[in-house]
Amino acid sequence: MQVRNHGKYTKMRLKDPRGIARCDYSGLMVRHADLKKQMQYRGTGLVWTGLMVAPQFADIPNAQELIPIIRLDPVPLNNPRTDSQIGAQMTIASSTGAISIDVSIPENRTLTLEQFDNGIINFTGNLIEDIIVILPASYNQFYANNLTTGGFTMGLQLVGNSNFTLNIPLANPVTLQGPMVVNTSLNLQFVYF
Repeated sequence: MQVRNHGKYTKMRLKDPRGIARCDYSGLMVRHADLKKQMQYRGTGLVWTGLMVAPQFADIPNAQELIPIIRLDPVPLNNPRTDSQIGAQMTIASSTGAISIDVSIPENRTLTLEQFDNGIINFTGNLIEDIIVILPASYNQFYANNLTTGGFTMGLQLVGNSNFTLNIPLANPVTLQGPMVVNTSLNLQFVYF
């Protein structure tokens, strides 16, 4: 035989009495053994809220409260180029000609835009001291062939940027070809040797 004790949801057996407790959500008296932990999504998983509730009043946890797991960004590329830029660069390098510039005079040399707008720039002459060739701040990708003699270094700089000099190694003695250099208007760098 069942007996109601202190509430609509509290049913007790006379031969097997159990403790009663208050449901934290409804405030009604229920059997203590029937209380369940109220769980909730927080952060990256389910956690107990600290409330004990009767099963008929328990909320179903909503996964919308989880923090979404965001994948890491891809590793950035060094000097990225879009497809249209690659095509434009190759067209510029292949459609322009070659020029030879004598740098044997022992003073820094500044190239004009017409001189700089070539796919191959051959630097020739006998160096008697280190020399710097100053390039215009305009985009170009070109082969820098250092065909000089004399054992001194030849470097390239952008106009207005005296902090960075890109030293050009001597050209390959067999192919007479040097590294490909790109001027991005902000800096100079080797594309490949």
